[in-house]
Amino acid sequence: MAKEGLKKRLKIIIEKLRDNYPEVKSHLEHKKPFELLVSTVLAAQCTDDRVNMTMVPLYKFKYRNPKAILEDGIDNFRNEIKSINFFNNKAKSILALCEILEKEHGGKVPGDMESLTKLPGVGRKSASVVLGHCFGKEDVIIVDTHLKRVCARLGLIENENPDKIEIELKEIVPTKFQFNFSMRIGEHGRLICHAKKPKCGDCFLSGLCPSYNKV
Repeated sequence: MAKEGLKKRLKIIIEKLRDNYPEVKSHLEHKKPFELLVSTVLAAQCTDDRVNMTMVPLYKFKYRNPKAILEDGIDNFRNEIKSINFFNNKAKSILALCEILEKEHGGKVPGDMESLTKLPGVGRKSASVVLGHCFGKEDVIIVDTHLKRVCARLGLIENENPDKIEIELKEIVPTKFQFNFSMRIGEHGRLICHAKKPKCGDCFLSGLCPSYNKV
């Protein structure tokens, strides 16, 4: 009975999110799957704005595909991304990732979870971002810090582990809504449900939120 009540509340949450955030897109600028994949890896513990500032010109004029990064080499690539947090380790992951794309996938980004998560530096979150944005997959949950925070405050999840959160949400969010739900929850976290000072007074979900004015 409790789960049925949760699903009814979730249905209203999904509708309100859709009404308030009808158009949602990645904050990482990209024109093809390869660009989004690399930027997603680079965005770990770094801002999207910093990654965009660094990578958008490089994608346009220098790094159009995995082969271009491999030919430029680790030292040059590392130097190009040195403004990004943890650029050293990320450069190693990106070069290894590009090598696998060239050798095993003909230089193309694969469109399935199993293949993507075998790539260096790519976890389920990054894979879900690429699958949802570039391959039209609806059945993906993007477990980032915004989703974790907002869903916990809304009482939709009980776990803190990303893999368990994904399982929890897949059980209650209808398949066709999962990707857009993730994106809209993320947007809500960026704009309203902030980590330190959430704007509860401005929140259109306040009437559905157990944490309203308690954080």
